[in-house]
Amino acid sequence: MRLSEVVHLVGLIYVSSSITGIDTIIEGEPRESLAEKRSIRQSEFYEAIGNALRPTATFVIWVDEYRGEPRLIHDGITYEIIRTFEIKNRKLELVCQSLDDVQTNLSRLRDTVEIWHIALTENSMGEVSPAAERLYTVPAQVQYKGGGTTGTEDAIETINDLTVIIRYKEGITPDMFLMIDGVRHDIRYIEDPYNRHETLVLQVERVTL
Repeated sequence: MRLSEVVHLVGLIYVSSSITGIDTIIEGEPRESLAEKRSIRQSEFYEAIGNALRPTATFVIWVDEYRGEPRLIHDGITYEIIRTFEIKNRKLELVCQSLDDVQTNLSRLRDTVEIWHIALTENSMGEVSPAAERLYTVPAQVQYKGGGTTGTEDAIETINDLTVIIRYKEGITPDMFLMIDGVRHDIRYIEDPYNRHETLVLQVERVTL
């Protein structure tokens, strides 16, 4: 197998604005690598479709060339790398889908939420105490969970438990919490669907005083 195609591997850089508190994502400097382009295997295609992915191409590169980049450019098309498989002879398969398809998923994030944590701060008297501090404001989709019957007296709506989908960001941990419309929500569970580094799914619970 000859690696004769030229691809560019692209990392992402997260930039926070101290003025707006809103994160933006910019692409890093592309790195050139040799690759072989392959079609998607039928089994891979159907498995990915079942997971709401749309793979369009596979590229094989030397395993030592890959540094965890989430994107790849080939012939002017930008792809999101959704799976990686190490194969024989120190080569790596990168299963990719068009970035346009990924952006369609990200277009759901039409809300914003704030991510906070508890930090230790020192006052003028040298005393250290915990205080809430905002870290980021991020694009999100807030999904309220409902339940019960559709009648009037028996209808039940559960508003304390929410699912919040945010743009992927490293370093989000369960000890942080969200502020949604001025109300605190504690993070119970964090999921990176299929390890795509596209979004994070947060299961959160409203804090009632």
